[in-house]
Amino acid sequence: MTDVDVAIVTNAVVAAVSVITVGVSVFFALRQLRLSQSANHTLVAIELLTRDRMSDAFLDSQQFVLTELRVACPPGAPVSELPAEARRHVNRIALYYNGLGQMLAFRVVEPALLLGAGGVRAREAWAVLEPYVLAERAVRGDGYLSHFEHLVVLATEVSWPATARKLGLRRFGHYPAEVGLAPAATAVPAGPSVDGTTTSPAR
Repeated sequence: MTDVDVAIVTNAVVAAVSVITVGVSVFFALRQLRLSQSANHTLVAIELLTRDRMSDAFLDSQQFVLTELRVACPPGAPVSELPAEARRHVNRIALYYNGLGQMLAFRVVEPALLLGAGGVRAREAWAVLEPYVLAERAVRGDGYLSHFEHLVVLATEVSWPATARKLGLRRFGHYPAEVGLAPAATAVPAGPSVDGTTTSPAR
């Protein structure tokens, strides 16, 4: 093999190594970007699941929807035709769960996180809101609150025990549970000491 051939082979090897190095760098950069995006989406989901759901306004709307809406407004009326106060409560609850359903549909967060934290309440809300939603769809089209329904369908199909297993939740083997607390110390009544002074119980 001549010096020219050796130079050609060497250059080819160097070029191949360079291409592989660039490819590996791009792969890890994209992987890091996806991990960063996933972390951001998870933070958004946690924000929705905690801050909004624990606010007084949300809890008031949830109470109204689950216990008062069907009495105050006959089922079957479109959401847009409900009285202003009732419509405000309905929109707050429905749009909240619709947002969680969008996260599920676009796979931006782990489904078990959303279904485990909001699946039961979403099903309860849908059970009340369904006739109002369907009446509104007759006016506005089938896309209205479709992600809310998507969330409820998945929450219905995926049982809570399956979600609990996926999350790794554990339960006690029997109840009352033994939580490892030390038994309360037996109180020692106060009494006179040998020198006539009063002693206090040990603390």
